[in-house]
Amino acid sequence: MTLGADLLRDTEATIATVARTVGCQDAFAFSVAFKRARGASPSVWRRQCADPGAMTGG
Repeated sequence: MTLGADLLRDTEATIATVARTVGCQDAFAFSVAFKRARGASPSVWRRQCADPGAMTGG
């Protein structure tokens, strides 16, 4: 999930592309696993990384 988080933060790749890159068969399976590991869905994670103030509430 660390690689997936890095790819979501550092690239414009779609969630489906990131899922395949990290070895998941589909975006849904990746999303479920990612949310379990990181506490946020891949799309929310990406938005929070794009707006660091959103993570801290400031």
